[in-house]
Amino acid sequence: MRLNSLKMFFKYLAKNRLYTFVTISGFAVSLMFVFLLSVYIKQELSVDQFHINKDRIYRLYRDKTAMFAPPVGDFIKNQFPEVDTYTRIFKNKGNAMFQDKSLKKIDYMMADSSFFSIFSFKLKEGDPRQVLATKNSAVLSSSFSRKIFGDESPVGKTFSIDNQSFTISGVYEEFQSNTSFVKVDAILNFKVLADLWGWKELLTAYDNSSFGIYFLAGKGTDLPSKAPLILEQFKKDYWLFTNKYSKTLKFEPLTEVYFSKEPSPAIRQNSRTSVIIFVAIALLILIISIINYINLTVAQAGFRSKETAIKKLMGSSRWSLVSQHLTESVILSSLAAIIALYLAFLAEPYFNTQMNCTLNLNKQFSLQFIVIIIVIVAIAGLISGIVPAIVVDSFSPLDIAKGNLARKTKTTYSKVLIAFQYSIAIVLLICTATIANQSKYMQNYDTGFNKESLFWMENTVTANQKNAFRNLLKSIPGVIDVSYCRGTPLDGGNNQSFNYNDKPVSFQQFVVDSGYFNLMGMKVDKTTAAFSKDGVWINKAAVRLLDLGENPVSFRYYNSDVPLLGIINDFNFRSLHTKIGPIIISQLRPEDRPWSIMVKLNSVNLVETVRKIKEEQSSFTGGIPCDSGFVDEAINQLYAREVKQSKLIGAFSLLSIIIASMGIFAMALYYIQQKVKEIGIRKINGARVIEIMIMLNKDFIKWVAISFVIACPAAIYIMHKWLQNFAYKTGLSWWIFVLSGLLALLIALLTVSLQSWRAATRNPVEALRYE
Repeated sequence: MRLNSLKMFFKYLAKNRLYTFVTISGFAVSLMFVFLLSVYIKQELSVDQFHINKDRIYRLYRDKTAMFAPPVGDFIKNQFPEVDTYTRIFKNKGNAMFQDKSLKKIDYMMADSSFFSIFSFKLKEGDPRQVLATKNSAVLSSSFSRKIFGDESPVGKTFSIDNQSFTISGVYEEFQSNTSFVKVDAILNFKVLADLWGWKELLTAYDNSSFGIYFLAGKGTDLPSKAPLILEQFKKDYWLFTNKYSKTLKFEPLTEVYFSKEPSPAIRQNSRTSVIIFVAIALLILIISIINYINLTVAQAGFRSKETAIKKLMGSSRWSLVSQHLTESVILSSLAAIIALYLAFLAEPYFNTQMNCTLNLNKQFSLQFIVIIIVIVAIAGLISGIVPAIVVDSFSPLDIAKGNLARKTKTTYSKVLIAFQYSIAIVLLICTATIANQSKYMQNYDTGFNKESLFWMENTVTANQKNAFRNLLKSIPGVIDVSYCRGTPLDGGNNQSFNYNDKPVSFQQFVVDSGYFNLMGMKVDKTTAAFSKDGVWINKAAVRLLDLGENPVSFRYYNSDVPLLGIINDFNFRSLHTKIGPIIISQLRPEDRPWSIMVKLNSVNLVETVRKIKEEQSSFTGGIPCDSGFVDEAINQLYAREVKQSKLIGAFSLLSIIIASMGIFAMALYYIQQKVKEIGIRKINGARVIEIMIMLNKDFIKWVAISFVIACPAAIYIMHKWLQNFAYKTGLSWWIFVLSGLLALLIALLTVSLQSWRAATRNPVEALRYE
């Protein structure tokens, strides 16, 4: 591009400030979202890719879970030489007492001594092969170490959890967002779990299958191929498989765990579908911005037609004209990219909050990332400029002189591009409304128990202190009732699996005191069975599963008949992603130590009542830390991801509408300019303003209507797939489609009507002065 042409281009931009602002701002905001989404997608796809042994690490999983008994790791390692080593994984929490007698809440992960040899987590202090070598060794995270010890090295110091003493042997760098493992305060040796639980046989017993297992395969071996052999052995010796609770067994590569549907302890997971959706959104936003540039540039082509004609008459080649437009497009996209990077840094905190991630944009500027940005901007600029370049170059100087450029470009390109833009915008609007509707549905869904003004607390008192602490809490003004339990609708209780009529069944077990049902507002239909301390309650889902008929009084539980004291209405003890399963509720014995305390509060002055509860708990227990919260808030947190996604996709929808409106604004301006003579003639012949506005608007309304027809099937397909993730869901409401279409139509009308009104009210003499 020659220097003179470049000067003329910048002079043109300065003269046409509205065009310059709309073009660059549309590109910049679009590229901002593309940058943010690209970093997010890159981060999600790179989870666990940093481990040196990533291609040799496998997680064992079965059916719909990846949890096994502690001896499974030893069994497989001893049977198959393909295994170098393994580590079991479990997550727990408790209260840690340090040497200064201070108590701190601590989240910790249990792992075998091979953990830091299998995975490539960095240690700030300690030897990877030795930090978990002894049963009572502990490795602290760098943040937890600073919190307790400041800048002083904690190595060699001790602390205790549940009277078990631990010696700090190392400090590891905080887990970042590029790993599937959740952040914890410390990692303890797995073998100490038997002491913490007071279960000496834990490490050799197959009773409890609640632990994840990762294997490091030997170099050059094919460990996954051994899964069928292990499965056959498990069918003979492992009760989960002999009783047909589980039927499949596979080794899953570490790099696939993050997007897997099989849960296991101490890991976080994401939906691959969600990431694909955001990839699609990033591409669509980029496409919309490119289309917007094409529309704006083609709309402005008439204003630069004389320049093009003169250059052609003076012998400029076709390539020189095309390269000029391409260079101009790349320049504009580069300017937009610089602004977009600045906007991305401003928007990063909001994006992190909505996506529950940490992008760290300032750490992304590697040579590779900069090259990727340059390539994206260059490609976007070239694609954006190629169509206007070809359009403008396709006309002869004679066409330009006659004014045919406007007519031809209008009829060939603008309408299809606008229809495509609005189709994307309407799809995003429908998706936003559907996700928001589902989120609201989940938050207001009847869970089967009364969650209002219901407060939960982690139990911090002993079994023989229960009555005293209950009476203390009930003496607080605003406290209506108190109940102890093992299992709440928030934690789902404990799993129990047994055979019923030679059929494997799996129940969730709750253990509660006598006031639990009344406090929770659960409806219980009593049976004719006489009360027994061994009696239990089950829910209606369990009645259906066991086929107990209408008036059951007992059922076979494990190897004995137990009295059935009542049937409970089904209630949700998982999120609405999962169907309600069978529940068995047992009676809490006086010697049992509960897990949780449920407190029913008066809705008046909740804040003061909770403050007093926490104060009394701290005083009664001598300052033992205690987790607590409101049940309804905890339930809403289960759907925080959907709520945040709806807000983010809503932002994308708004962006797409704004960009599409920019395009339709440009094309409307361009279209109306070509109708100036016709408008003047119609007004002279008595046409009213409203008639002229209808004539000018109807063409655009038609294409928005076509966009709506195209968008609806696409949105139905996308949202139908998304709603399949929920066992309980709202439908695809017709009003969402109508509202989205009307909103798009209203925005298009407002965009076009302003220019239509100005054209329709113009003095016709001005239009016909030079005819």
